[in-house]
Amino acid sequence: MKTTAERVKYMMEHLQITKQTEFGNLCGASRALVNHWVTGRTKLIDPTYAYELEDKTPFSARWILIGTGNPLKK
Repeated sequence: MKTTAERVKYMMEHLQITKQTEFGNLCGASRALVNHWVTGRTKLIDPTYAYELEDKTPFSARWILIGTGNPLKK
């Protein structure tokens, strides 16, 4: 997955989250910001959100931010 949009959609599917607000609540992002990630209007996730997601989900911040490595933490 090369884009932020692809990674966010993948995480939402994996976590069985259908509402952007719910996903945003995991990391402190607004629904509007999550929508920008999903639609590709915002190309990069701020590291603050990525680390919050890493703390609250099985996903690696490195993968969330740049798309390299294993998506899941070990």
